[in-house]
Amino acid sequence: MQEYIVQAGDTLSNIARRFLGTNGDWREIARINNITNPASLQIGQRLLIPNPATPPIAQNPEVAMVRNTLQGVYPHNKIAISFTTVGSDLIANLLNTGQQERFAKTKDLGLYRFGIFKLRDFIIYGSGLLQQLQMSPSEINVMLVTSANEGSLDAINTWDNQYLSFGIFQWTLGSAGQAGELPALLSNLKRRYPTEFQYYFGQFGVDTISMDGVTGWLSLNGKQLVNAADKNIMRQPIWALRFAIAGMDALVQSVQVLHAISRLDQFYFRPSQTLQGFALSQLLTSEFAAALLLDHHVNRPSHVIGCVADAIARSGLTAAQIAQGSGDNEALIIQNYLILRETYGGANAMTKSRERAESIRKAISTGNLSPQRFSFRSNRQVRV
Repeated sequence: MQEYIVQAGDTLSNIARRFLGTNGDWREIARINNITNPASLQIGQRLLIPNPATPPIAQNPEVAMVRNTLQGVYPHNKIAISFTTVGSDLIANLLNTGQQERFAKTKDLGLYRFGIFKLRDFIIYGSGLLQQLQMSPSEINVMLVTSANEGSLDAINTWDNQYLSFGIFQWTLGSAGQAGELPALLSNLKRRYPTEFQYYFGQFGVDTISMDGVTGWLSLNGKQLVNAADKNIMRQPIWALRFAIAGMDALVQSVQVLHAISRLDQFYFRPSQTLQGFALSQLLTSEFAAALLLDHHVNRPSHVIGCVADAIARSGLTAAQIAQGSGDNEALIIQNYLILRETYGGANAMTKSRERAESIRKAISTGNLSPQRFSFRSNRQVRV
């Protein structure tokens, strides 16, 4: 047992990480010191800190190494990993080679990794894979600009109440008791590339269940991950590392891109009574509009249809007039929509709406996105 004096800015979580490692539990420090309110720490307060447990090497899990699908390299050996922290850096130690890799940053109860594999780069080296998946040039344009507002292909987050988030759209495991979008992504991977799914996830006991194509559940060794205790295991660094490694694989990356653009199927192509029986795809038809709407849906999915409906009402036009009208009508709706979405939903309005819109608008000036009516073309009908 050791003693620590609380400093300014300390929390039980960061004290636990500092003294007990990434898997250290702040609740144990609270129990030893009879702390019932974790927010009640006082500067100068003396805390007793338990000695960190040192697990035997045999307990270190194994991780399959990266498969470079473009070069056909498929390492069959797994490698034992341990984790250490230096400041806020989480370091993966490859036990059979002695190699060390700064893998992520610790935060609260988990970690985050911004990632290094960018979609713009993948569009170049993985263009053949996207053609195999029958993505249209227009869909690729939209994905390029919307993903700039999101994450990298190997991005990871395990520190918030979603337990584990992954990839360019940060698909989540879901909060306690709730389904998440990450299982749907993995189900898509399993269907299209079962060997890769087994290599990165299946051999470690992961499977997908109860799917509706949009959300679902993961299972681990046959147990469905539903409540907080079940899902909390996915905060372990080894799972974040496995997902990050998968995110470096070109086939997994291609499924991410396809799954991301397929999000439009949830709202863009569906007729809505809120839009007077029309679908968004009949009203706002440019690549610019599709990118804005997809960006909004990733951030605040329940707001998109209502916000567009309010923009139509503000314009004084009907949905039928917009569907049959010119590009000027579409431009007017988009103008109203961008103004409204900054505050639509009140305190829960879209995060950084203006900045995100400007990021997408810049792609017009560089020729990477078209504002012309009917410029967005989807291949959704020919994909299986």
